[in-house]
Amino acid sequence: YLIAEDYFNGGAVGRKTLLQSASKSYISALVGIALNQGCLSSVEQKMLDFFPEIANQITDPRKWGITIQEMLQMRSGYPDEESDSDYLEALYWGVYPPLIEEFPLVNEPGAAFNYSNLTYSWLAILLERACGPDLKAFARRQLFEPMETEVGEWLKDREGHYIGSGGIHVTARDAAKFGLLYINDGKYRGDQIISPDWVHDSLQTYSENARDYGGSLSFRQLGYGYGWWTARAGDHDLSFAWGHGGQLIVLLDELNMVIVTTADPFFGQHDGGSWKHEKAILNLVGEFISSLPVE
Repeated sequence: YLIAEDYFNGGAVGRKTLLQSASKSYISALVGIALNQGCLSSVEQKMLDFFPEIANQITDPRKWGITIQEMLQMRSGYPDEESDSDYLEALYWGVYPPLIEEFPLVNEPGAAFNYSNLTYSWLAILLERACGPDLKAFARRQLFEPMETEVGEWLKDREGHYIGSGGIHVTARDAAKFGLLYINDGKYRGDQIISPDWVHDSLQTYSENARDYGGSLSFRQLGYGYGWWTARAGDHDLSFAWGHGGQLIVLLDELNMVIVTTADPFFGQHDGGSWKHEKAILNLVGEFISSLPVE
């Protein structure tokens, strides 16, 4: 049940917000559903098996070994696009399969965490190729409609693929339903939408200390699972979907609680101004969680 909600600055119950990178948690859910449906056979399947048009262009043989699991974990070896202006420009240009070859690996696949938006856009294309030509239709049929959610606009790249790194629009309440799905081990109103094993695997910490903000965040010990972040706030362990600007779906399993925030997505803006707002929202939520009693 809903404990409390409020909206500011043009927000409203029915307003669908761009979730930015919180969309990655939905892509992770769709991978789990695809495995359950048989579209995919294993998280050990190789990324390049789904991109035959790139196969004869690959010059780094390590890329042949990249698995779906490593993509989900952000351990594919590809760089964080914000580390280089050319990488960031290529991300916004929106033609993604050729970048499998053009972007260099900065780590051995599986060896280290790097926050690669491209990896999740490649996952979305991979899902499209494995499960049917329309990813949004697959997601609507297998995830959104069973959750009684109306998905809004879903941004596309220049080739018409739905963007996996951050293109989904939903309302705050519908984002809360998605969080509730994970709190309830993949069930919504008694229906098993995602397998409990996938929920469990998604919320593990595969990369500890994935990001370090030097004590400026009330979220500590930031780790990463399958499209979900993990952290501590006060004495509480939590998992959360996190999107640029301050889009959060926070899971407090021990308290059976979901917390959602939506905000200006600051689309295309990556600077101190956008981070100031985003950090304020993160700290507001983290401080609230820290104030909660431990059961």
